[in-house]
Amino acid sequence: MALQKWSLKTTPQHQGQRLDDVLVAWLPSVLKQPVSKGKARKLIIAGAVYLNGKRVRIASKSILAQVQIQVFLDLNRLNSEDTQKDRLFKMSADRIVFEDEHLIVINKPPGLPTQPTVDESRDNLFAAVKKFLAARQGIPVGQFYLGLHHRLDRDTSGVILMTKTKEANPGVAELFKGHEITKVYNALSGIKRPPPSPEWEIKNYLGRSPASGKKNSFCSVRSGGDFAHTQFRLIENLGAAYWIEARPLTGRTHQIRVHLSEDQMPILGDPTYLSPDRGAPRLMLHAVSLTFTHPILKTKIVVQSPLPEDFNQCLKTLRQRGRDSGRKPLS
Repeated sequence: MALQKWSLKTTPQHQGQRLDDVLVAWLPSVLKQPVSKGKARKLIIAGAVYLNGKRVRIASKSILAQVQIQVFLDLNRLNSEDTQKDRLFKMSADRIVFEDEHLIVINKPPGLPTQPTVDESRDNLFAAVKKFLAARQGIPVGQFYLGLHHRLDRDTSGVILMTKTKEANPGVAELFKGHEITKVYNALSGIKRPPPSPEWEIKNYLGRSPASGKKNSFCSVRSGGDFAHTQFRLIENLGAAYWIEARPLTGRTHQIRVHLSEDQMPILGDPTYLSPDRGAPRLMLHAVSLTFTHPILKTKIVVQSPLPEDFNQCLKTLRQRGRDSGRKPLS
């Protein structure tokens, strides 16, 4: 569906109201569907809203009377955004895997964006951790510093490192830039063909894949991409699936997911690189551990996160499914 335009001429009743509040009150009647405040803000920030023909990206902008508001959007795209699986999250002390004056490592749950998105109403790990730490110290959240240096996909669980002081930022940035942080993941993958050996690696270049028709989809490319290198180890052959360890030596978006998918072992529950799998509650990828040298203290730090309950349950189900089917593991 092409972009459509909706227009509203404001009245004295709109005088002084916020732009996002005006959209929330008006759009549901013309679109014939609910529009949340978060979605209204997202439309504004994305540049879909104009005042008297001029694009405006400030959701809190105060509206005057006799102003022409125009909204341009594709209803299919508006309705296709998959945020309904987001989980509500409140940070708690048991999520802290490691902490000192400079660093904090959090055990991220699945179903939660790592960082703020354009939809300000969505929970995200960064904001939740910052709010928790500021409250613990009894200071306004705006006065607490927190730095984010890497991320996990929304449905990926496991360890993620943040900085609590600006002094630690250069050292942590160098660790990631120099690939001096060892990252270990576990994945449950389907089988289209067996791996070449119990241990193998993939080196190629990754770029966006617009031909797939899926938002934020990537694939291997012959030119113009970013170098990606992942080492893999087979932990257990489950008969109908594999339990795999992955060690990404570079940090490309969707790197492990693309490498396993193109190697005919797509991660179960992956909505982008595999058809929906009812046996997996979500993308079955977990960041198990980080190993690095502390940027300030110069000591070796090893942090680990146990497999979450849904991962263990899926693993148990796959084992039982393999036994019940009597299917011999591929070799």
